Amino acid sequence: MRSRNGNCPFVYAIFSLAAALSLLADDYLIGYRLTTRNAQIIDESLTVSKAMLPCPRDQKTPLLLRRENNETIERLLKREQTLFLEYASVQPIRLKSNETLNGTDIKSLQTLTLPTQCYAVEFNDRLVTITLLQHNNEK
Repeated sequence: MRSRNGNCPFVYAIFSLAAALSLLADDYLIGYRLTTRNAQIIDESLTVSKAMLPCPRDQKTPLLLRRENNETIERLLKREQTLFLEYASVQPIRLKSNETLNGTDIKSLQTLTLPTQCYAVEFNDRLVTITLLQHNNEK
């Protein structure tokens, strides 16, 4: 319903709520690295740390993950690692490969790196919303 001056107070309340909720999310720096030797995984690491400074708020489409019993962001990302990596792979991925040939013996070493990026993480009772905030090439 419109007020007498023609404004829609409901619309302003919605925008205020959306702005406030986006400020409640914590910023985390998340990176991933996978190393294989001869097609077997020898090292895999997912690094998560809380950002010391706020990240730029150029938000992308969020990822919604189901949360179990107040689990931490680290445990959630390890449990839903495949889904998170598919979401995060919209950014550039680095791949380093080394092959050595010694007679008939071929050895290979590959490292796949998802560079550390800033994500807004908002915890609710049953859901966690993760939003990629910035790509490397957008800095």
